[in-house]
Amino acid sequence: MANGITERTPQIIAAEINSIKDQSGRMLLFSSIEIGQRLTEAKSMVSHGEWGKWLESSVSYSQSTANKLMRLFEEYGAKLTVAQDNSNSELIPNLSYTQAIILLGIPEEERESFVAENDVVGMSTRELKQAVLERDQALSEKAELQNALDANQGAVTKITSERDELRKEASGLQAAIHTKESTIKTLQKKLDAAKEGEASAAKIIALEKEIKVAQIKLSANKVSFLYNNIAIEFEELLKELTKLAPSDPEAHEKYKGEVSGLIGKIAEKL
Repeated sequence: MANGITERTPQIIAAEINSIKDQSGRMLLFSSIEIGQRLTEAKSMVSHGEWGKWLESSVSYSQSTANKLMRLFEEYGAKLTVAQDNSNSELIPNLSYTQAIILLGIPEEERESFVAENDVVGMSTRELKQAVLERDQALSEKAELQNALDANQGAVTKITSERDELRKEASGLQAAIHTKESTIKTLQKKLDAAKEGEASAAKIIALEKEIKVAQIKLSANKVSFLYNNIAIEFEELLKELTKLAPSDPEAHEKYKGEVSGLIGKIAEKL
């Protein structure tokens, strides 16, 4: 420092340039919003089908440029008015034109909180684009996870319903088994009495045949009952596997493979 004059350095000059750039960006945003407001006003006055011609001949804008400017007014115009009237409003005064354009990718109801939470004002264009991209990816992943959970819950509900139906069937089969066992005991007593008494050979043969038929039906009911029990447990296994999938995909795949292997071994023995 000499004679009270601060020494100029590249760092000081860079800071001044960046400050001017920031001010220019904010001025450009304010101007763009003002232009967008006037374009919106003009569009309501221009005859249908003449808008593109009017833009080109009157203000040398393409329709895409005009749409962008009107969008800026639509999204930020009200906040600009608030900012001018209220020094506590931070969104518009500190944003540059480029930042405002990038933030159009954020829904209006989330934009101000996004700016505050991410210190957008201090971000470079690249950093802001990355932050918006990461936000979109996070929301997409969240939506995918929710869809997976919803689908998973639907599958669990379906499996649970099927299991409950199988349990009802199993209960009916168990009752049928008890009935058949009781019937066979009764028939056996009749057969024993017939053999000890003076029953004809034909009656004894008929009782023996009836017992044999009852035993066959009993065996069929037992097979059906055991099959239902396996099916119930399998449905329960499927339900738990399905619930495991979102929380621990690796374990899910491991046990899914083991279950498939077990089913293969069972099939080989049939």
